[in-house]
Amino acid sequence: MTAENVSFGHVLKQIRKDRKLTQKMLSQNICSQSVLSRIENDEELPNVLVMQNLCERLGVTIDQVMTLHFEEIRKVNLLLDQMAYHFFHKEYIKLAALLNQPAILDQLYLDTDLQLYYYYLGSCEYFLGKDLELALQYLKHGLSYTFQADKHFIASNEIQLISCIGRVQVDLGQKKEGEFNLAYSMELFYTLPNERIDCRLAKVFYNYGLFLYREKRYDEAMDVVKRGTEMVRKQKSYYYLEELFRLEGLIYEAQGKNEQCEKYFKISSAVQRITNL
Repeated sequence: MTAENVSFGHVLKQIRKDRKLTQKMLSQNICSQSVLSRIENDEELPNVLVMQNLCERLGVTIDQVMTLHFEEIRKVNLLLDQMAYHFFHKEYIKLAALLNQPAILDQLYLDTDLQLYYYYLGSCEYFLGKDLELALQYLKHGLSYTFQADKHFIASNEIQLISCIGRVQVDLGQKKEGEFNLAYSMELFYTLPNERIDCRLAKVFYNYGLFLYREKRYDEAMDVVKRGTEMVRKQKSYYYLEELFRLEGLIYEAQGKNEQCEKYFKISSAVQRITNL
């Protein structure tokens, strides 16, 4: 099979793997897993309704899948992997340089890829201390590519975007809207099956916990933070663990529990040293 002659099934399989979905996860309530397997292996041609539903779950259109080629997918995946690496390690200056490369948007074809681009762009704008209004604009634009409140399949990136939108709104003084989105992102997290939980969702717990702490709702904040650290532990990750432990220490400090406060500040510092190795 040449790069110029790639089947619908082959491209669908590549996108599914890029989205870290199993055949069971993609096919659920659409078709049987065996049917999806035959589609991906070019042993069966799906009907239009099945094609539409599979593409919708992947966050792409049928036209996008039909026009993509393997080499294009490989290049885009490499680019997205570089972005994800810098984002995961909070290397926002390097990420911003990558995002600002000439004609980078011309390399992105899928709605989910463009969503990630604007998620990263908004995050850089926020964390590098630039323009909060512009950061919010980028994040909302990214979410708009795929999110529908009434759809059955919610992606991890959409939940992260809603949480980050809430955090920026709070910082802009839009407290009511911000609290709604922070709480909504937590609500959506608990709709995810275990196999679709991503360690990067730790940020959802941190963002909401930080808001509750600043509002002096310490018991609520502690509950959210402890649930966040437990989720990260189950994921065997360090992502946002330092921040969660430090926030836990701050909550204890605000409650006058100095012994617990010092304990969690030390744990947070230890995690920071480990992650910086």
